[in-house]
Amino acid sequence: MDMQHAKQTWNKTTKMVTAAVLTAGLLLPSAAVVGTHGVYAASATASTKAAANVKVTWNGKALGANAFQAAGDTYVPVKALSKVSGISLTYDKTSGWYTLGTSPNTLVLSPYGSEVWIGANGVGLQSEGRVVGGSTYVPLSVLRDYAGIDGVWNASTRTVALKPSAKQGIKVAEKVIKSTDNGTVIDIRYPQLSGDAAGIPAINAALKKHAEDFLNDFKAQVKDFGPLDDDRDMHYEADGGYMIAYNRDGLLSVVTQDYSFYGGAHGGTLQTGYNFNIKTGKEVTLDQLLKANPNYMSAVDKKIAAQFKKDGSLLEPDGFKTIGKDPSFYVKNGGFTIFFQQYEYTPYAAGIPSFDFDFASLLPKGTNPFSGL
Repeated sequence: MDMQHAKQTWNKTTKMVTAAVLTAGLLLPSAAVVGTHGVYAASATASTKAAANVKVTWNGKALGANAFQAAGDTYVPVKALSKVSGISLTYDKTSGWYTLGTSPNTLVLSPYGSEVWIGANGVGLQSEGRVVGGSTYVPLSVLRDYAGIDGVWNASTRTVALKPSAKQGIKVAEKVIKSTDNGTVIDIRYPQLSGDAAGIPAINAALKKHAEDFLNDFKAQVKDFGPLDDDRDMHYEADGGYMIAYNRDGLLSVVTQDYSFYGGAHGGTLQTGYNFNIKTGKEVTLDQLLKANPNYMSAVDKKIAAQFKKDGSLLEPDGFKTIGKDPSFYVKNGGFTIFFQQYEYTPYAAGIPSFDFDFASLLPKGTNPFSGL
């Protein structure tokens, strides 16, 4: 999504979310839907019955604890992974959360019952982990997409070989805008890059501008609303987070989530996907990545429409027609995710509807979506 369109979407959805939050009086979500900021769609509860055990290695060394396969994914034991790999794992007794890794590849794990809510560097995911026999397990797909870990499956030995992902010479540092003043709490985090790629200055400027736009919009909204007229201990809140979804093949994909609270039943979250060419600093469109299939939109539209129909989550039965020419998306390993905002097509409790696609399912065999970047 280009910068101007992102700004237009921001303004439109901010007004929509704010109006709904202040006037709709929507019910709070159930405890099964857990999020650090706002609400994320909880995946359907699946059986914790594990398939045959799967061996796991890290750089050739056995973890000493097996993974298991379920729901089309392989679930890796977190504590064993941390112990053998040296990836940090901390536990917060107050919140009950685990934190695996360090920014920008941090996973926050929040167990509830037999499930585990997962946040990637503060951005909530639809994928969930499992708690089995008192141990916490994370899907291999999450480790590959968001934790900087590669995994290769060997069917003959039933082994998953894990190792650190290859980088493309870009380092990510976190900048923070933080304050508590006059009934407002602000905590906005955004990434800044360093490295030799020519596009880094432009990328840094775009990401900094996004954070500043969020801050300025929040302050303007607070000024318009005035002091919170509430006898509860409430305050206006702006909380911005991000995750690095992809960092290779000449492309950097960043997802930002901006949560704001202005009173009412709950706050609202706006999500933005940025997909940068690291050589030029310009944003890459879905048309560019899927140029080998000029008819990709039809296949994508059909899948999304079918999933919306299956879920029964649309506010209007025929509300979704097409993703259009400039959809919100981000790239991850092997494919991309298209997403929509809260209230854009679905109610608040549905979270941020997201739909995953594999490049291989949309492009001719052997096509490299990143060629030409």
